[in-house]
Amino acid sequence: MTSKLTPKGMRDFMPEEALVREEVRDRIAGIYKKYGFMPMETPALEYLETLRAKAGDEIDKQIFILSDERMALRFDHTVPLARIASTLDMPKPFKRYAIGSVWRKEEPQHGRYREFWQADADIIGSPTMRAEVELLTMAKEICSAFGFEDPKILLNNRKILNGLAKALDFEDKKNEVFRLLDKIDKIGAEEVEKEIVKLLGQRGEELITIVKSGRNNEEKLAIAKKYSPEGATELEEIISSCSFPIEIDLTLVRGLGYYTGPVFEIKLSKDIGTVIAGGRYDNLISVYGRGDYATGISVGIERLITLMLERGKNKEKKNKTIFVANAKDEQYPHALEIAKKLRAAGINCETDLNKRNLRKQFEYVNARGIGHAIIIGEKEIASGKYKLRDMQTGKEEELNEKELIERCKKIAG
Repeated sequence: MTSKLTPKGMRDFMPEEALVREEVRDRIAGIYKKYGFMPMETPALEYLETLRAKAGDEIDKQIFILSDERMALRFDHTVPLARIASTLDMPKPFKRYAIGSVWRKEEPQHGRYREFWQADADIIGSPTMRAEVELLTMAKEICSAFGFEDPKILLNNRKILNGLAKALDFEDKKNEVFRLLDKIDKIGAEEVEKEIVKLLGQRGEELITIVKSGRNNEEKLAIAKKYSPEGATELEEIISSCSFPIEIDLTLVRGLGYYTGPVFEIKLSKDIGTVIAGGRYDNLISVYGRGDYATGISVGIERLITLMLERGKNKEKKNKTIFVANAKDEQYPHALEIAKKLRAAGINCETDLNKRNLRKQFEYVNARGIGHAIIIGEKEIASGKYKLRDMQTGKEEELNEKELIERCKKIAG
């Protein structure tokens, strides 16, 4: 939801939307924890010089700088991690996740905003491809958890791209070429190829032929080995250790200078770009102090939620809160006591805070989309059996306190 007073590219989330976002965040965090990742929180603000130590030209233009020009809003969760990891002694590998807002001052578009959530997981201190395998396995599990069973997982290695730059003698223009390759999703392959040929001439035509060659992973690996045996071997190791399809894409760049090895992107739809991405950045932490091996992934929560909603996920999401209604005002203390016991059992519930009659309470329950209400009246208090009403069908059950709690647990699911 947005209003005229909401800053451009940013949004307000009403409770129904916020609940979906909270559920997505919690489910991703739960998967990260299963693999031994622990949470870490850092400030929204960083010193501008800290951010610029990582940012390339493209990102630098997108930084929200505060008026004193010393502080800025973080544009990702990697810089805070690198800043901390460069100074701390900790058992290796250090595995952390961070879920929260980041900010980029770019033009808003479908599925892309100026303030958005990212869910990052990073491994510090592991030089082996086992780290990449774990990240990709975890990413695949996240896709499945949200109903995307066949994600398109693309993989490349910056060592191969660097080898191509050396072999075709364009190391002096490497960043410009890589920046162009990184724009394939935005402006299309045909336009990118034109720009590369304009920049490199015949060498550009050779580069395009090489990176587009190979009908399958085996053929692409054979090509890659000519330019970086080490990079190709790392890709082989990752693919052979993963139990799900991965496609090598020799055009995949994934950012600019800070990636040093395998890079990957995961797409869930043709209409929205990359949803999960990452790679190895072994040199980045040394920018802030003591260096170390590092690799990570980032889940774009905004794009994931957009795709879920477009597929109809959560549209019929039921409000599983239980409402404890009191027939008359003098029965409210008893309703409050029942609500207390439900909450102690882990069940979300509400009571009437506005001293309304039973009809008005039911109107509120229906307006909120709450599926079930417990009715507390004189008869219920005397008998010790309470009515549980299904607000959609009108069907009622009479249950004692123990049965009521068990039944509400099942409803809350």
